[in-house]
Amino acid sequence: MMLKLKNICKAFTQANETVTLFTDMNLDLPQGEACVLMGASGCGKTTLLRMINGLEKPDSGEVLFDDFSLYEHDDKTIRAFRCSTIGFADQHAVMLPQLTALENVLLPTIGHKGNWIQNAKALLSELDLFNRADFFPHQLSGGERQRVAWARAMILNPKLLLLDEPTSALDSERSKYILSSLQSLNREKQISIIIATHQASTLNYFPHAIELETEITR
Repeated sequence: MMLKLKNICKAFTQANETVTLFTDMNLDLPQGEACVLMGASGCGKTTLLRMINGLEKPDSGEVLFDDFSLYEHDDKTIRAFRCSTIGFADQHAVMLPQLTALENVLLPTIGHKGNWIQNAKALLSELDLFNRADFFPHQLSGGERQRVAWARAMILNPKLLLLDEPTSALDSERSKYILSSLQSLNREKQISIIIATHQASTLNYFPHAIELETEITR
Protein backbone atom coordinates (compact mmCIF):
# COMPACT_ATOMS: atom_id res chain seq x y z
CA MET A 1 0.00 0.00 0.00
CA MET A 2 1.37 3.36 -1.07
CA LEU A 3 0.59 6.41 1.07
CA LYS A 4 0.60 9.59 -0.97
CA LEU A 5 0.04 13.13 0.29
CA LYS A 6 -0.75 15.29 -2.71
CA ASN A 7 -0.63 19.09 -2.55
CA ILE A 8 -1.72 19.22 1.09
CA CYS A 9 -2.55 22.70 2.44
CA LYS A 10 -3.56 23.50 6.02
CA ALA A 11 -3.81 26.79 7.91
CA PHE A 12 -5.70 28.19 10.89
CA THR A 13 -6.34 31.61 12.38
CA GLN A 14 -5.59 32.42 16.00
CA ALA A 15 -5.52 35.85 17.71
CA ASN A 16 -5.72 37.70 14.37
CA GLU A 17 -2.78 35.72 13.00
CA THR A 18 -2.90 33.16 10.21
CA VAL A 19 -0.67 30.17 10.88
CA THR A 20 0.16 28.22 7.74
CA LEU A 21 1.25 24.69 8.54
CA PHE A 22 1.43 23.21 5.04
CA THR A 23 1.44 24.64 1.52
CA ASP A 24 1.31 22.13 -1.36
CA MET A 25 3.02 19.45 0.74
CA ASN A 26 3.74 16.16 -1.01
CA LEU A 27 4.90 12.82 0.35
CA ASP A 28 5.21 9.31 -1.08
CA LEU A 29 5.62 6.46 1.40
CA PRO A 30 5.68 2.95 -0.11
CA GLN A 31 4.62 -0.03 1.96
CA GLY A 32 7.31 -1.05 4.43
CA GLU A 33 9.05 2.32 4.43
CA ALA A 34 9.42 4.71 7.39
CA CYS A 35 9.85 8.42 7.81
CA VAL A 36 10.27 10.90 10.66
CA LEU A 37 8.45 14.21 10.94
CA MET A 38 10.85 16.61 12.65
CA GLY A 39 10.18 20.05 14.08
CA ALA A 40 9.54 22.14 17.14
CA SER A 41 6.29 22.08 19.09
CA GLY A 42 3.47 23.69 17.12
CA CYS A 43 4.91 23.09 13.66
CA GLY A 44 2.07 20.75 12.61
CA LYS A 45 3.46 17.26 13.28
CA THR A 46 0.39 16.06 15.16
CA THR A 47 -1.97 17.76 12.71
CA LEU A 48 -0.34 15.93 9.81
CA LEU A 49 -0.68 12.58 11.59
CA ARG A 50 -4.36 13.34 12.26
CA MET A 51 -4.92 14.14 8.58
CA ILE A 52 -3.31 10.86 7.54
CA ASN A 53 -5.45 9.08 10.14
CA GLY A 54 -8.69 10.51 8.78
CA LEU A 55 -9.34 12.72 11.80
CA GLU A 56 -8.69 16.19 10.38
CA LYS A 57 -9.45 17.18 6.81
CA PRO A 58 -6.86 19.29 4.96
CA ASP A 59 -7.96 22.64 3.55
CA SER A 60 -7.08 21.28 0.12
CA GLY A 61 -5.15 18.39 -1.39
CA GLU A 62 -5.55 14.63 -1.14
CA VAL A 63 -4.57 11.85 1.25
CA LEU A 64 -4.30 8.73 -0.91
CA PHE A 65 -3.81 5.09 0.02
CA ASP A 66 -3.10 3.52 -3.34
CA ASP A 67 -6.14 4.78 -5.31
CA PHE A 68 -8.33 5.31 -2.23
CA SER A 69 -8.73 9.06 -1.67
CA LEU A 70 -9.49 9.23 2.04
CA TYR A 71 -11.53 12.42 2.29
CA GLU A 72 -13.70 11.71 -0.73
CA HIS A 73 -15.64 9.28 1.48
CA ASP A 74 -18.13 9.67 4.33
CA ASP A 75 -17.17 9.43 8.01
CA LYS A 76 -18.37 5.83 8.34
CA THR A 77 -16.20 4.66 5.43
CA ILE A 78 -13.19 6.62 6.75
CA ARG A 79 -13.66 5.07 10.19
CA ALA A 80 -13.82 1.54 8.78
CA PHE A 81 -10.74 2.12 6.64
CA ARG A 82 -8.81 3.55 9.61
CA CYS A 83 -9.67 0.58 11.83
CA SER A 84 -8.57 -1.94 9.19
CA THR A 85 -5.44 -0.18 7.96
CA ILE A 86 -3.94 2.32 10.42
CA GLY A 87 -2.62 2.07 13.95
CA PHE A 88 -2.29 5.36 15.82
CA ALA A 89 -0.73 6.14 19.21
CA ASP A 90 -0.66 9.74 20.40
CA GLN A 91 1.78 11.14 22.93
CA HIS A 92 -0.83 11.34 25.70
CA ALA A 93 -1.41 7.56 25.74
CA VAL A 94 -5.04 7.91 26.83
CA MET A 95 -6.32 4.72 28.48
CA LEU A 96 -9.67 3.78 30.01
CA PRO A 97 -8.98 3.90 33.76
CA GLN A 98 -11.39 1.09 34.66
CA LEU A 99 -9.64 -1.39 32.34
CA THR A 100 -6.34 -3.23 32.80
CA ALA A 101 -3.43 -2.77 30.43
CA LEU A 102 -4.38 -5.99 28.62
CA GLU A 103 -8.01 -4.93 28.31
CA ASN A 104 -7.00 -1.52 26.96
CA VAL A 105 -4.87 -3.21 24.29
CA LEU A 106 -7.85 -5.38 23.32
CA LEU A 107 -10.26 -2.47 22.79
CA PRO A 108 -9.78 -2.23 18.99
CA THR A 109 -10.57 -5.95 18.62
CA ILE A 110 -14.19 -5.60 19.75
CA GLY A 111 -16.31 -7.00 16.93
CA HIS A 112 -13.34 -8.81 15.34
CA LYS A 113 -13.10 -12.59 15.45
CA GLY A 114 -9.80 -14.17 16.48
CA ASN A 115 -7.58 -15.19 19.39
CA TRP A 116 -6.78 -11.61 20.28
CA ILE A 117 -5.90 -12.23 23.92
CA GLN A 118 -2.82 -14.25 22.99
CA ASN A 119 -1.84 -11.65 20.41
CA ALA A 120 -2.22 -8.87 22.96
CA LYS A 121 -0.12 -10.73 25.52
CA ALA A 122 2.57 -11.32 22.89
CA LEU A 123 2.67 -7.59 22.07
CA LEU A 124 2.92 -6.65 25.73
CA SER A 125 5.75 -9.16 26.10
CA GLU A 126 7.60 -7.68 23.10
CA LEU A 127 7.32 -4.26 24.73
CA ASP A 128 8.60 -5.58 28.09
CA LEU A 129 5.17 -5.21 29.70
CA PHE A 130 4.09 -8.81 30.19
CA ASN A 131 4.19 -8.43 33.99
CA ARG A 132 2.02 -5.31 33.74
CA ALA A 133 -0.87 -6.94 31.84
CA ASP A 134 -3.20 -6.88 34.87
CA PHE A 135 -2.18 -3.42 36.07
CA PHE A 136 -4.61 -0.51 35.84
CA PRO A 137 -3.48 2.78 34.22
CA HIS A 138 -2.90 4.54 37.56
CA GLN A 139 -0.47 1.75 38.49
CA LEU A 140 1.68 2.30 35.38
CA SER A 141 4.40 4.86 34.73
CA GLY A 142 4.07 7.34 31.87
CA GLY A 143 6.43 5.31 29.72
CA GLU A 144 4.54 2.10 30.45
CA ARG A 145 1.22 3.70 29.49
CA GLN A 146 2.82 4.90 26.27
CA ARG A 147 3.94 1.38 25.41
CA VAL A 148 0.46 0.04 26.16
CA ALA A 149 -0.85 2.57 23.64
CA TRP A 150 1.60 1.22 21.04
CA ALA A 151 0.45 -2.33 21.67
CA ARG A 152 -3.15 -1.16 21.23
CA ALA A 153 -2.20 0.55 17.95
CA MET A 154 -0.59 -2.65 16.65
CA ILE A 155 -3.13 -5.23 17.81
CA LEU A 156 -5.02 -5.39 14.48
CA ASN A 157 -1.82 -5.75 12.45
CA PRO A 158 -2.08 -2.40 10.63
CA LYS A 159 -0.30 -1.65 7.38
CA LEU A 160 0.63 1.81 8.65
CA LEU A 161 1.68 2.82 12.17
CA LEU A 162 1.51 6.48 13.23
CA LEU A 163 3.39 7.43 16.39
CA ASP A 164 3.26 10.88 17.97
CA GLU A 165 6.33 11.64 20.15
CA PRO A 166 6.83 7.94 20.99
CA THR A 167 9.89 8.42 23.23
CA SER A 168 8.93 11.64 25.00
CA ALA A 169 8.13 9.87 28.28
CA LEU A 170 11.07 7.46 28.19
CA ASP A 171 14.60 7.59 29.52
CA SER A 172 17.56 7.30 27.16
CA GLU A 173 18.06 3.54 27.46
CA ARG A 174 14.36 2.73 27.13
CA SER A 175 14.16 5.04 24.10
CA LYS A 176 16.97 3.14 22.39
CA TYR A 177 15.27 -0.18 23.13
CA ILE A 178 11.90 1.00 21.79
CA LEU A 179 13.33 2.60 18.64
CA SER A 180 15.31 -0.56 17.95
CA SER A 181 12.11 -2.61 18.39
CA LEU A 182 10.24 -0.33 15.99
CA GLN A 183 13.08 -0.64 13.49
CA SER A 184 12.81 -4.43 13.65
CA LEU A 185 9.02 -4.26 13.30
CA ASN A 186 9.40 -2.10 10.21
CA ARG A 187 11.98 -4.38 8.61
CA GLU A 188 10.57 -7.79 9.53
CA LYS A 189 6.83 -7.19 9.16
CA GLN A 190 7.04 -4.48 6.48
CA ILE A 191 4.75 -2.18 8.45
CA SER A 192 5.04 1.40 7.26
CA ILE A 193 5.84 3.80 10.11
CA ILE A 194 5.59 7.56 10.49
CA ILE A 195 7.08 9.03 13.66
CA ALA A 196 6.46 12.62 14.74
CA THR A 197 9.18 13.83 17.10
CA HIS A 198 11.52 16.66 18.03
CA GLN A 199 14.23 14.25 19.18
CA ALA A 200 17.08 14.05 16.67
CA SER A 201 18.28 10.70 18.08
CA THR A 202 15.34 9.05 16.30
CA LEU A 203 17.21 9.63 13.03
CA ASN A 204 19.82 7.09 14.12
CA TYR A 205 17.15 4.44 13.52
CA PHE A 206 14.98 6.07 10.85
CA PRO A 207 17.11 8.46 8.74
CA HIS A 208 14.38 9.50 6.28
CA ALA A 209 13.23 12.81 7.78
CA ILE A 210 10.90 15.66 6.83
CA GLU A 211 11.57 18.99 8.54
CA LEU A 212 8.37 20.92 9.25
CA GLU A 213 8.21 24.68 9.76
CA THR A 214 5.32 27.09 10.27
CA GLU A 215 4.64 30.42 8.61
CA ILE A 216 2.78 33.14 10.55
CA THR A 217 1.20 36.18 8.92
CA ARG A 218 -0.85 38.99 10.47
